[in-house]
Amino acid sequence: MKYGPGNIPKGFTEFWRFYPKKLGKGQALKAWEKNQCEPIYEEIVKSLKKYPFTDEKQYIKHPSTWLNAWCWEDVFEEEDSNGDW
Repeated sequence: MKYGPGNIPKGFTEFWRFYPKKLGKGQALKAWEKNQCEPIYEEIVKSLKKYPFTDEKQYIKHPSTWLNAWCWEDVFEEEDSNGDW
């Protein structure tokens, strides 16, 4: 299905609501469609909410880049609490 300004899928709307850098919405929507994100949007939004974004906006990936890199599948290890390197 083709998406556009008058036809934005529910999952993308949720993604956009939580993504911290609001640039390139059209490109992000194209990436959403290309990567077939709608069927797994709940997984993507869940991962997005836990993703360790920096507070410095210039270092946050554009939304389309984040989607094209499948960043929702990134794995982050917990910090080691015993202080060892």
